[in-house]
Amino acid sequence: MPYSDILSREKDLLKPEYHHEILVKGSDFESCKQRVLHFFEKYQLVRYSQITILENYSLPASSPDFGDRLMRAVLKNRQIVHNLVKELQNEGVVTLYDVGEILQGYKSKMLHVITHFVDGFFGIDTFFYNLEDDTHWVTEEFQKKLYAAPSHYWILTIKAKI
Repeated sequence: MPYSDILSREKDLLKPEYHHEILVKGSDFESCKQRVLHFFEKYQLVRYSQITILENYSLPASSPDFGDRLMRAVLKNRQIVHNLVKELQNEGVVTLYDVGEILQGYKSKMLHVITHFVDGFFGIDTFFYNLEDDTHWVTEEFQKKLYAAPSHYWILTIKAKI
């Protein structure tokens, strides 16, 4: 990919441009694009001033590269979560009891981002988002649905500006 993702957090969190990959269901690229744009129009936790769907980097589930692309995207989310957990551990938050002792500030913000990944809230830290299940992951059950009707699913790559 010709762009960097959110994994380089210390450099990227304040950048004016973000990239995300969105798994979406639709009859064709254009209908998927409209669903993604509608999602961001209605979504209240993240507001972008401009969203561009990068058609050249978007991929239908019928493509032979789709499965690898999907798994790499989910893995990037896992890496983001694991990096945040490591950061928390480096800050002394190791047990669940420690979580209860966190004061509002840097550590609580890291925990907040982690919980967004776990509970399915899209955020600027999100690399991959499954719009169909409102989650950052893809279950085996969902994969079965996806591969049973591959002409109905796409991963859309978006570039967004705050």
